Amino acid sequence: MTRTRAFHRFHRWTAKMRRRHRRAWLPEPPEALPAVAARGADLRLKARQVEQLHDDLDWLGDAGQVTLQF
Repeated sequence: MTRTRAFHRFHRWTAKMRRRHRRAWLPEPPEALPAVAARGADLRLKARQVEQLHDDLDWLGDAGQVTLQF
């Protein structure tokens, strides 16, 4: 038996409906939590910034003469 285009479309549609119904049953996240997770590019940027800060602090610590005053 050959699989027709309509057959595949029907099964994709039913899978989509099952996913929608399952998502509808999930509890809503609390208001304090962000609705969308951070994107990969944002996470990589944050990691680079933290790494650069650590490198700068190491460099300042190696210099010995520099003291941080706030």
